[in-house]
Amino acid sequence: MGEEEHKPIVPSKRGLTYAKRKFEPKSARKGEPEFFMDEGMRRLSTPWSVASIRAGQIDPLSLPAGVILDAAAGSGIQLIAFSKILKRPALGIELDEDIAKLCAANMQLSSDGEVQRSLDRVLVGDGGSAESAMTCYWTSLRDAGTRAHPPVAMLHLDPARPRDAQNHSLEEMEPDIKTVLKSWSSHLQIGPNGPAVLLDLSPRLDAVQRAMVDGILETTFPGSSWTWEWLSRGGGRVDRLSVWVGSLSSSSSNRCMRVGRKNIIASIEGDSSGAVESSFNSVMEIPRGAYLTIVDPVLIESGLQNSWHDMAVGSGTGSSWVRIEGRRPMLIHTDELSGDDEVRGFVVATGKIVQHRLSAPELHTIDQVAASVAKKRISNLTLRCSLDPEIHPTLQRRITKELKGTEGTKGFMVDLDVIRPNGNHKVYVVCKE
Repeated sequence: MGEEEHKPIVPSKRGLTYAKRKFEPKSARKGEPEFFMDEGMRRLSTPWSVASIRAGQIDPLSLPAGVILDAAAGSGIQLIAFSKILKRPALGIELDEDIAKLCAANMQLSSDGEVQRSLDRVLVGDGGSAESAMTCYWTSLRDAGTRAHPPVAMLHLDPARPRDAQNHSLEEMEPDIKTVLKSWSSHLQIGPNGPAVLLDLSPRLDAVQRAMVDGILETTFPGSSWTWEWLSRGGGRVDRLSVWVGSLSSSSSNRCMRVGRKNIIASIEGDSSGAVESSFNSVMEIPRGAYLTIVDPVLIESGLQNSWHDMAVGSGTGSSWVRIEGRRPMLIHTDELSGDDEVRGFVVATGKIVQHRLSAPELHTIDQVAASVAKKRISNLTLRCSLDPEIHPTLQRRITKELKGTEGTKGFMVDLDVIRPNGNHKVYVVCKE
């Protein structure tokens, strides 16, 4: 491979001026750094809150000497977060030259005049051609009067994938994971627990696809361990799926996290296990006075629901999962949950079952629903059940209005399936928080 396969861009004030002629730098949220991005980049970029939390998970002492490499850098947000928080030089590779120029401008914009930024570069070219990239990088440093030949301390890869697909496969991702890892494997510094690699993958990868990633890692980095991480931002879905390899891995095979804007709300590690779902054959089997808890789906997706359950529910407490799919996995239990932060951090809502309703709330019955829950001293009811999305917001507004001024506490309504010989029926359960 020839040196000409990559072209270096040095982050500079000139590059900053170029970017400002095209775009105005913007921050996604108040208090966050500003970045140059077109609309396509904005859709694909990792939010700064996630990027900085992720960088904060890494112990700088676990990394060997060298630069942090992002082999498909895009806007550079994740790379910049790693570089700033871990205080390491940054090397980004981006196939699209226009995006690469904006990535370099973002590096300059975020540099704050730091001296060590003189080793930062963005290379235009293929992230899977390690030899060419390193030759180009070192040549660029030498041409700038820097005698250092820094090795790669850590590799990050977040390959592009189709946006609208319900499921993703490894074959759809660019650049190809296997090619990139194989190409860079001999260039990575080896830390105390092997090379430091972070793969940012689609949360829509199924178990078969994840097993294929396991196979690639086993072949490329024999003897290294890795940890799969499922991350949620609390929106009822898995937002990020990543693999932390070698020096970045923990002692567990799986980890799930729920994060806020600036910090980790809760995190659990362990080994994956399956969940068994219980069903109801009649309304009478749904016990009034018991507790119902909706958890973040990241627990189920990661297979760590049993690890959470063991912390959440006491040994003498009866409990069963009554839904393990979709956006609202649910557990019924006879006693209240533990108040442990790692337990409560994954709870969307929890409350005591106080009412069963045989029909869904509708526009013409919403005043009746409000009157009946008011008698249970519920002053604010959140509809967490499957309703027609066109009328759901209207129903929520109406019941909030109807309950205004009522004395009481918060509550929520969920739907549960009752399995009967003549078909499944939904029961709408009201819980008092």
